[in-house]
Amino acid sequence: MGGLNWAEHTIEIDAPIETCFEAIVDYESFPEWQRAVVALTATVITVAVVAALYVGRSVFVPIALAIFFTFVLSPLVTRLQRFGLGRTVSVVLVVLIVGSAAAGSGAMVAQQLSRLSEDLVQEQRATELKEKIARMKQAVVGDGTSRFGKLVDDVGAILSPKSPAEQGQVVVSTPPSNLTTQLGTYIDPITGVIGQAAFTFILTIFMLLKREDLRNRMIRLIGRGRVTHTTKAVDDGSKRVARYLLAQLIVNTVFGLIISVGLMLMGVQYGILWGFIATLMRYVPYVGTWIGLIPPTLFALAMYDEPWKPVAVLALFLGLEAIVNNLVEPRVYGASMGISEVAQLVAAAVWTFLWGPIGLILSGPLTVCLLVLGKYVTRLKFLEVLLGDEPALEPRVTFYQRLAARDQDEASEIALKAVAESKPEAVFDELVIPALCMARRDHEENNIDAADLKFAVTAAREVAEEVAFTVPVPAVAPDEDRTRVLLCPARDEIDHAGVDLLAHLLDRSRWEVEIAADETLASELLARVEKFRPAAVVLGALPPGGLSHCRYLAARLKKAFPDVKLIVGRWGRGDEFPEDGGKPGVTGADSIDATLAETRGKLTEWRAVLADAAKPASGPRSAGSGGKSERVGTAGASV
Repeated sequence: MGGLNWAEHTIEIDAPIETCFEAIVDYESFPEWQRAVVALTATVITVAVVAALYVGRSVFVPIALAIFFTFVLSPLVTRLQRFGLGRTVSVVLVVLIVGSAAAGSGAMVAQQLSRLSEDLVQEQRATELKEKIARMKQAVVGDGTSRFGKLVDDVGAILSPKSPAEQGQVVVSTPPSNLTTQLGTYIDPITGVIGQAAFTFILTIFMLLKREDLRNRMIRLIGRGRVTHTTKAVDDGSKRVARYLLAQLIVNTVFGLIISVGLMLMGVQYGILWGFIATLMRYVPYVGTWIGLIPPTLFALAMYDEPWKPVAVLALFLGLEAIVNNLVEPRVYGASMGISEVAQLVAAAVWTFLWGPIGLILSGPLTVCLLVLGKYVTRLKFLEVLLGDEPALEPRVTFYQRLAARDQDEASEIALKAVAESKPEAVFDELVIPALCMARRDHEENNIDAADLKFAVTAAREVAEEVAFTVPVPAVAPDEDRTRVLLCPARDEIDHAGVDLLAHLLDRSRWEVEIAADETLASELLARVEKFRPAAVVLGALPPGGLSHCRYLAARLKKAFPDVKLIVGRWGRGDEFPEDGGKPGVTGADSIDATLAETRGKLTEWRAVLADAAKPASGPRSAGSGGKSERVGTAGASV
């Protein structure tokens, strides 16, 4: 069987396309020249796709419109089918209803647009408009004698220069073109628009009729080997997009109708035209409503002497937009589609460049479709990263990234924001402990040096103290016989930081905590246990590594003190550091915990038994701790 060998990555010729693709895109271990080839290929493909969309916009725009209408009308067709109508009858009925409504609305808009153009070119209305503009200009810049007024006149002369005849120049006129040329100038664009509209209409009908067939072909194309998963993803994604686009169409249409009725009640002419523009502009993300209110506001300002009309038009748009954004859309749309604001604006600019005004209107729906594809198609996962509004990095990765960049302020902000939504123990387990583990891994792999490691560990400990102090501790008198617990880092300062976090979580009134020094030897640990007489010992050993030394310490400790409860804290063990192989075995350990919360819960659960067991051993102890150890006082911090 033949194969392609690419840097020891063999792809069988008859392997499934998904296997080939995954082998190709996983090029992190490829040599530099091969990665450069892949990057160059991706760039060429991207440029080719963009160029094809731009050059072939006369073909792709009708297809995009047909897909949009198919998504919008599919729920209506499905609803009619549930009433017992066949697919063909349902499609024809929906298309007739929607087509009639669209044709009627288009006729009214065209009529109002024609009347507006005729109204503006009337001599009396044009004279009144010029006089009003002149009065507004004089009110703003004066009579032109000021420097600002002259500047405005000069700018106006540059923007609207006089014709050569007005400047006294000789103009050579060309004979008028023939009738055929003039007709072609006007007929060609109209023919193109009508042809695209007809193509869109026919394609929409066939897409509605062959919806299942198109879906199955897409599943065959992208879901080979994963038919069940792909079918569920395509069905769920298409339903979500269809519901969203239908709800968006209804909301935007109702918005335009309210604008039209409101303007008519105010006495502003051509309300249907302004409402139609408002409906279209609401498809433009974030700035569409502001663009849609400009034409009616300028019209009211220029055509009416009553100063309240422009103000009323602005108030109508702004008030309705506030109501729709805050009350209507959250209830109608339900959960957000999860599109980033920046991605929507950039997508609007890109689609406008490619397809003009139609691209601007379709930018929102097209971006939603691309995002859904990114969520459900593994090979298009990058679209979800680029377009989605979810954090690009997990909070623990962001926290560690800030520590690695020596930005303790932002790392502190991330932790304090997290503790406002949860408890300190959750912040320690989900942010600080993973950051310490990642710092150890990167240091062992020579990705960060000793100085960066020391900064990350020190900053993590300081941030942890901030988090611990955000929760007020009630003033409770300590018990006379607090239960003693010894916290021992297995190896180094990272393990020491881990046991410090556990010390912050223990109740000061119930526990007397002592923390051993870094790099504790087995003999030193035994001497410390003999002197302190704890009821429990916690060995902190954060991954990666350190498990062998932890086993050695646990075996020595259990042999010398079999009655002492022993907990091994492999905090941070999980998917990120799976080298333990699930639950690691440590001889003599009473519990092996993966989180600080689990360790604290285990100590709390055992406290009554531990206190009873420690009473015979309680008594006066020497004041000095000796050796390299630290004592945690009633404040719960190392002293």
